[in-house]
Amino acid sequence: MLLAAKWVLPVSQESIEDGAVVVSGDKIEAVGKRKELERNYPEEEVKDFGQAVLMPGFVDAHAHLEYSVFRGLCDDLSFTHWKMQVTKKSKKLTAKNWFSSAELGALEAIRSGITCIADTTDTGASLKASRQAGLRGIIFHEVMGMDNSRVGRIISEAKKNVSSWQAEAEGTNLEIGISPYSVYTVSPPLFKAVSDWAKEDNLTVCFHLAGSPDEYEFVKYGSSPLATSFLEQMGWNDLLWQPTGVSPVKYVEQWDALESGKVIVVHCIQVSDADIDILKKYDVSVVHCPKCSAKLGMGVAPLGKFLYRDLKVGMGMDSPASNNTMDMFDEMRIGLLLQRGLEEKVEGLSAENFIKLATLGGAQALRIDSEVGSLEKDKKADLIAVDVSHTHQNPVCDPCSALVYTANQEDVIFTMVGGRVLYEGGEYLTLDKERIIATTKPVRAKLKG
Repeated sequence: MLLAAKWVLPVSQESIEDGAVVVSGDKIEAVGKRKELERNYPEEEVKDFGQAVLMPGFVDAHAHLEYSVFRGLCDDLSFTHWKMQVTKKSKKLTAKNWFSSAELGALEAIRSGITCIADTTDTGASLKASRQAGLRGIIFHEVMGMDNSRVGRIISEAKKNVSSWQAEAEGTNLEIGISPYSVYTVSPPLFKAVSDWAKEDNLTVCFHLAGSPDEYEFVKYGSSPLATSFLEQMGWNDLLWQPTGVSPVKYVEQWDALESGKVIVVHCIQVSDADIDILKKYDVSVVHCPKCSAKLGMGVAPLGKFLYRDLKVGMGMDSPASNNTMDMFDEMRIGLLLQRGLEEKVEGLSAENFIKLATLGGAQALRIDSEVGSLEKDKKADLIAVDVSHTHQNPVCDPCSALVYTANQEDVIFTMVGGRVLYEGGEYLTLDKERIIATTKPVRAKLKG
């Protein structure tokens, strides 16, 4: 199959006007000028997207698909109060409800041009939904517990679940990782136990770190609503939590949480230069979630410092519960503008930079950039087509500029993962849109009740 468009954006090289991509099986066979590829591959069926941009699919490096049905339900709350409301309402949902919500998230991901996700879940619903949808990615089994006496039991149960999930993921584009959720839900010995397990079984680890000011206050000073209201809500108020006197990053380093070799941390807003030194020391990947972080009043991450230190950085959208949409165009746009405002400069903060973060950067953060993240020969055929023919986009001089400053998720007209078409021209080829939306309506009613 030869896919053609006005622009091809490989990410790993300059954009190609009047370009094309040849797909053979699940891989990319060639990338270049359309006329040249049509001469070299005369037998290939041609699919012309017209005034559109062909580019790598987006890598959502941090997601919670199963929280999609919470969209708009806990808006206008600070981080801790948002977390408490989501936790409270979550108790109303059954396993079937969680799956319906995850299906809704997978539906939106495909429509939005997301081809790869790194999803954290404790129910496993995201694994089932992602497999059904045909997405690529890593599904992280969430573990929590602040009671040191239960660490052995928590790890034992998690190992059983991970083994079962690995069997379920066999033969798909998905792999399984482990997620000690956060410093306010995971005890120090549990962090260490997860790290030891991950190192032994070569698992990727992902957890939330240094996000909100409340988290920083909780770890360093033993204060903030996380130390009082949240622990009480979780039934952990009888457990002793003493202030550590250090930052969240230093705290997890002290418990070997960064040592397993493949560690991804999410948010990293409340960090110092010394904290960034620690992340660099352990080659930790960072996921930048600008829209979620700003919406919950968490702050703005020092992205420029991460990039200056050459950390692996990807973009994540968290979930519709905190972000409201899974629109990577919006994420790039808001992320770019926030950084320019924070840094009071434009240099080094371009549309092209953010497209790279949302594609190849995410693949690098997940350590799968040898397979996806850019359009190159022999990489997996994970790509999308984005329509840029609208009145609010013309004239288009630079495809990167058009994508970041004018496009949105509704402009995606084609989504392919591993050579398999998942969405094209309004039609979902792996999911039933009407059934999924109908199924989630009573779930939403339950949450609002």
